[in-house]
Amino acid sequence: MGIVGDESVLAERERMAAVKINIVGVGGCGNNAINNLYKLKLPAKLIAMNTDAPVLRRTSADKKVLLSGLTEIPRGAHGVPDVGAKAMENSIEDALAAIDKDVDAVIGIAGLGGGTGTGGLPVLFRELALRRKEALRIAVVTLPFREEGEERVKNAQMGLQELLECSDTIIPNANDVLAEKMGGITLPYAFKVMDRKIARVVEALVRLQSPEVGPGIINVDFSNVKRIMRNARISFAGVGEGRRIYDAFNRALRDDYAETDLSTAHGVLLFYEGKEIYLDMGQIRSTINYITNNFGTSTVFFGIRPTWELAEVRASVIACGVKSGYVEEFLGGGV
Repeated sequence: MGIVGDESVLAERERMAAVKINIVGVGGCGNNAINNLYKLKLPAKLIAMNTDAPVLRRTSADKKVLLSGLTEIPRGAHGVPDVGAKAMENSIEDALAAIDKDVDAVIGIAGLGGGTGTGGLPVLFRELALRRKEALRIAVVTLPFREEGEERVKNAQMGLQELLECSDTIIPNANDVLAEKMGGITLPYAFKVMDRKIARVVEALVRLQSPEVGPGIINVDFSNVKRIMRNARISFAGVGEGRRIYDAFNRALRDDYAETDLSTAHGVLLFYEGKEIYLDMGQIRSTINYITNNFGTSTVFFGIRPTWELAEVRASVIACGVKSGYVEEFLGGGV
């Protein structure tokens, strides 16, 4: 039976059908990512959570949650994950209230190794698994430089292992791999490069699903996204740009900060954006065939969105259920 209505009725139906994504940044690194994403004006709810009131106050977000720690002065978790976990437990009702009840996907961002993000994000995701069972839980995390010290590395190992147990999938990004790729760069610049990487990944995840960024010739259905991301453990997400599909695709594959083995992927999402003249269907088909022949998966979903906003083609490649050589080594084979 059809539905007859005016534009306002159709608009309401479209709003109801839209995929609802919440992005939650926990701790200093997570809040910094929220600040960067806020500038992009993405069609997603941005939520910042922290035990550090001054940092939270300077964060631009749609919702802010001050996590209550073990002391009366809200100045962070002192690099102790147990303090971050307890703070999230103490504030869990406020944290869940900030997240939409009908949310389809929650993207949690944290830098692992410190206190608030390392301890807090796993607690939040475990509660979401209980109370928002249908919501996809995607963790986008950074792993510390080994030079940051044994304590931070051990904290990060613990946090990563916990997130593997309570997330549908994790997209890891290692500062050590970044340093190897970039060579002799300063630490502040390395952090800026990683911040941009995190923003690219999260933007790709949102744009893949949101019709609000503009209609596509071919769209990726959220049910397919959910199907290959659910219980995928580790995923790769790379974004690349170039004048041709081939160039953008190859740069996206090289946008790897976790030494990922894509041949183990059980599903791949491809999304191309750019001027219509550059969206060559022959090249797009070639990249799909490349994935099928080289990644060992026949499950490939792709979307195409013509836009004059971009000077070049942008390719987003998300491969789910992959192996990460860096993560394997980082956890001592405990993946």
